[in-house]
Amino acid sequence: MSIKRKKIVIGFVTFIGLVILSLVIANTIAKNKLKNYIVNLPEHISLLYDDLDVSLLQGNITLKSPLLTVKGKTTNQINAQVKLSSLSIKDFSYWNYLFNDNLKFDHLNFDTPKVTYYHNPLADTDQGSESVFKNIKKTIYIKNLSVNKASVEVLNVKNDSVLLSTNNLDFTMSQIIVDNNLASSKLFDFKSSTLSANNLKYQISRFENLSVDKLKIDNTRMTLSGFSLKTKYDKVALSNVITTERDHFELATPEIRIDNYDFKFDNTILSGFSTDKITFTKPDLTIYRDKLVADDLTQKDLYSTMLRSLNVKLDIKHINIVEGKIVYQEKVNQDKTAGQLTFSDFNASLDHISNTKLNPKKTEIKIDCNFMQSTPLKVDWSFDVNDPNDGFVFKANLGDLQADHLNQFMQPNLNLKLEGNLMQTLFTIDGNATTSNVDLKTKYTNFDIILLKENGSEKNKILSKIINIFVSKDSKDAKDNFRNSNTKTVERDNTKSIFNFVWKNAQAGLISAMAGDGKKDD
Repeated sequence: MSIKRKKIVIGFVTFIGLVILSLVIANTIAKNKLKNYIVNLPEHISLLYDDLDVSLLQGNITLKSPLLTVKGKTTNQINAQVKLSSLSIKDFSYWNYLFNDNLKFDHLNFDTPKVTYYHNPLADTDQGSESVFKNIKKTIYIKNLSVNKASVEVLNVKNDSVLLSTNNLDFTMSQIIVDNNLASSKLFDFKSSTLSANNLKYQISRFENLSVDKLKIDNTRMTLSGFSLKTKYDKVALSNVITTERDHFELATPEIRIDNYDFKFDNTILSGFSTDKITFTKPDLTIYRDKLVADDLTQKDLYSTMLRSLNVKLDIKHINIVEGKIVYQEKVNQDKTAGQLTFSDFNASLDHISNTKLNPKKTEIKIDCNFMQSTPLKVDWSFDVNDPNDGFVFKANLGDLQADHLNQFMQPNLNLKLEGNLMQTLFTIDGNATTSNVDLKTKYTNFDIILLKENGSEKNKILSKIINIFVSKDSKDAKDNFRNSNTKTVERDNTKSIFNFVWKNAQAGLISAMAGDGKKDD
């Protein structure tokens, strides 16, 4: 081999050696720098790990078995812990880091994280989350972020009870930008995201729990499968722990689907929600009210007031309820079973559920169902959220009803029975937050009211005879076989719900039509 060729080979080998040595040194420097950064995290944040791999050539960084612990700055108690199999960064751009003063990488992956968060209701978590992002001085670009098979648990600091839990959570997000120059309402920006999770459980309040078997979210649709919202106590136990009456309820539905949704945030605080459509498939709702518990005498707002008073701007274009069922039970007497009303084959459409002045349309609710087994019931209800007087119109058309079908509610609760046939009843309530007028007409035959003795089974013949003197037995003597109500003003009890107000109007209209002359004043 010639001297010249030897020099070339030696030079090339030397160059390769220097490159390799430089990469080893650079890798060591980068690794030490990362270790030093981790060691010098703020006092309330610690990060432990088994090993740290750095590949400068590929731009890859991997933390093996990291454990991140965040403590309260003042309490020094653990606020959150995240334990992972690994945390990896791929294709980290050193050029952008050195010359453009930003962090850019192709993929950030969190593998099987186990997240435990200790919720303290006294802590300002919104402000804390906001400050975390605002303290990031560099602009961060992440092409793809993924979380694989995560489990999350949120615990109450006071008693270690589980407020929220879920498992098998998978999450992806693409084209993320964290930049202090973004609009003040945004902490970060991104192009798309997907999330799926199993066995989601959430403690809504001291009394109610929510659970979802499967949650799936993408850019346009949110699907909750196996949804339930239930009182965590049984009926007797609930009555023993409350001081004023409160509904015991069980709501279950195979699926809730939310289409074309959008959340608005003011920093980390939810400020708005909109969606084109929410669909509840075959919801099954049972409500039980123990009237033996003291009345709750707080003021009950109408739905228009509730919507108008929300801190969140809400704009739901349409809600659809498909093939639902509602059972209402009310216990009035200790030694009797609860009275019951049922609404089956319940289909409803709710349009313009909104409190934004950008949507001036009235809220409209249409219901088509069967009442008490087989009686068709149609409801058309509308109100204007922006009306400070809370005006509303409630129209109902009740089809052929065997009066004795009502006895499962009337007998245990009112100690009376009904006989006869209500062939058709129509009424319109025109009201507001305090008063209303009802226009009712009804067609019926062989109607009889049977008052019962205290034992709830024997007929009180004398009182039954007296009360039926004042009630027309049928409507055949009326024009078109309909007897009309002639009610004036019905006063609302604002300690009761809107449904109590509807019942008071229907009751006043029926009494007027049956016990009056069956005619309406011009």
